[in-house]
Amino acid sequence: MSQEWPAVSVVVPTYNRASVLRRCLEALTAQEYPGRLEIIVVDDGSTDGTPQVVEEFASRGVRYLRQANRGPAAARNRGISAAGGEIIAFTDDDCLPPPDWVSRLVQGYLEHPEVAGVGGYLAPPAEMRDNPIAQYERSVGREVYGAGEEEVVAGFDCPAGGTANMSYRRPVLEEVGGFDESFPYAAGEDADLKWRICQRGAQLLYVPVPVIHLQPYTWEAFRRQQYTRGRGAVHFEWKRQGHPPGYGRLLLRLIKRLLQTVPDLLSPAHRRLAHVRFLARWYDLLGQWAEVRRLRRRGIR
Repeated sequence: MSQEWPAVSVVVPTYNRASVLRRCLEALTAQEYPGRLEIIVVDDGSTDGTPQVVEEFASRGVRYLRQANRGPAAARNRGISAAGGEIIAFTDDDCLPPPDWVSRLVQGYLEHPEVAGVGGYLAPPAEMRDNPIAQYERSVGREVYGAGEEEVVAGFDCPAGGTANMSYRRPVLEEVGGFDESFPYAAGEDADLKWRICQRGAQLLYVPVPVIHLQPYTWEAFRRQQYTRGRGAVHFEWKRQGHPPGYGRLLLRLIKRLLQTVPDLLSPAHRRLAHVRFLARWYDLLGQWAEVRRLRRRGIR
């Protein structure tokens, strides 16, 4: 890749989120990027007003692709196949990238030509920063994944990788065959892609550029999100280990997660969000248990 600003394609999978998609496209079409930039929306079989929303942005160069409902992994792969950029960036339909988002991601490639991908982190809207669920999500990014204010170059341990705020070199995506469309839920497929890329010895770069996440910060949405993440985690583990976790392993995880609540309650830094951390672990484990049970009914152990 030359030291000039490369062509970038931004792929946005969407499904029945016309209202937030409009805000996402407003942010993407306001990008201050000096190179060639294309925005591709892949409609994964929406039944709302998604086509009409995208049509509003056609004059600003937004491309619209539609497919039967097959999930976000298949939608992203469709976008990759249609993209013309040297760099393929990904965000979600409920995200607001800042005006310099693409520029900062690409600057990472220019300054670190050895990396295969560059990404940032998710942040809640300003009005949600006192919401305990939003605070928990940001604390996980910082404490678990290391998404702080410093750049990080690493392999699979790199904080970057979630496809709400991520980009990869096009040849890298083609080499690994894109996203694995066999993941049955909108969870785990981005970690799987990152893992397969890093298994080849690739390095990734985390840059502290935020994307605002417009998800509903409600307890019901939080429960569904963590439950789905648990189900996706089972498939990620199945692919890595060659088999899904057994009930014994899930029992050990339950004990470990119950024990983790004790230091949370004793730590002044964690006490305020201890109940959120407990519920996140519990809902995630419930999702894992439900998925393992479903797979066992199919004879998969």
